[in-house]
Amino acid sequence: MSQLKHLLYSDLARQYELEGRTSTRPNLARFLGRALHFRFLPNVICRTSRAAMLAGIPVVPKMLTYLNLVLFGLEVTPRCEIGPGIFFAHPVGCVIGAWRIGSNVTVFQGVGLGALYPDMSFDKALRCEIGDNVFLGAGCKVLGPYNIGNNVTVGANSVVMSSVAPNQTVFGVPARVVPSSVGNKK
Repeated sequence: MSQLKHLLYSDLARQYELEGRTSTRPNLARFLGRALHFRFLPNVICRTSRAAMLAGIPVVPKMLTYLNLVLFGLEVTPRCEIGPGIFFAHPVGCVIGAWRIGSNVTVFQGVGLGALYPDMSFDKALRCEIGDNVFLGAGCKVLGPYNIGNNVTVGANSVVMSSVAPNQTVFGVPARVVPSSVGNKK
C-alpha cells in the first residue's frame, strides 16, 4: 500500500510541477481534492489496478482497466510497470501495453505502446520499454521489442521502428533522429 501511495503522490507532484506549483507538496487533503480530476483519476485507476494485480486480487484489475477505458478512453494493462510521475496530458485513445515505462513520462492522446503482433501472454521480449523523462507526442506508436532511451522526444504521429538512444528527438514514419536544435521540451 505504501508503494501505491508513493506512486500516486509522485504523479500528483509531477502535475503540480507541470502547473508551475513547485513549492506545493502532495498530502492526503491535496490528494483527495485532486482524485476526481480528469487528468489525475486515470492515474488513480491504473495504479490501483496494478496494485490489485500484484496483490493477487482476482477480477479487480480487469474491472478497473475497463473502467479507465470507459471513462477516459485509456487502456493501460496492469502488467505494465510504470515509474513515478507519469502524466497523461490527454488520455483519450491511448493503449499502454509496454512492459515498462520509466519515471516522469508524458503521454499525449492516441499513443500506442505494446507488441507488434497479438500477444495474449504478455511476453516482455515482444513489448517496448520506455525510459525516464520521455515525451510521447500525440498519435505516436512504439510497437515491438524496442527500447526508448532516457530523455527522448517522440514526435506526434511518429512510428518507431527501432530502438532509440538516449537524448534524441525522433519524428516521422518511420521515426528518424532529428537535429538537437529541435530540442527536447519537457
